[in-house]
Amino acid sequence: MEGDAGARQLNPDDPGQAERADAPEAAESAAPALTTDTAGGPTSRLASRGWFVGVCTALLVLAAAVATAGYLALRSNQDAGAVAQAEAEATQAAKDCVAATQAPDTAAMAESQQKIINCATGDYGAQATLYSGVLVEAYQAANAQVQVTDMRAAVERHNDDGSMDVLVALRVKLSNSEVQQQETGYRLRVQMAPDGGTYKIARLDQVTT
Repeated sequence: MEGDAGARQLNPDDPGQAERADAPEAAESAAPALTTDTAGGPTSRLASRGWFVGVCTALLVLAAAVATAGYLALRSNQDAGAVAQAEAEATQAAKDCVAATQAPDTAAMAESQQKIINCATGDYGAQATLYSGVLVEAYQAANAQVQVTDMRAAVERHNDDGSMDVLVALRVKLSNSEVQQQETGYRLRVQMAPDGGTYKIARLDQVTT
């Protein structure tokens, strides 16, 4: 019986034995395939992770650039708005102060004289006091009457000290003891400087050309 058992184990004609004999070889041939897949998995995942991190980094850089550009645009708009506001204030102050030098008549000169003094700052402060006194005398001597028919003003330039040069153009009708309703026009360059939260005249010159 032992001999028979040995013969059956070595008998190549036994189909079951052939399948059992081939099974280890199939397992061995399948093992490298499993090893390859297992080895390739982490590498593929690392490559995917690196690509994802790169994309995220690029998006963060882009978002930062967009945010910076937006901030700069907003700051630029704010600065432009502040400049426009300052120019409007300086221009209006120049017109109001120049109008004070064109009082309609002698009766209005007292108020205009004080306005001229209040409008002055810097070196023009002392000149304004003298100028307003002379103007009062001129009105009284000629019995002058003045009517402003047109006045326009615009900022000509910004100065390094924060002041602005405002060009004021006006036309007036003058009546006195010698002439009636004589219309004339002239231009003034008024340097407006910030003083106490408003703009005042630091210098005033007549433009001849």
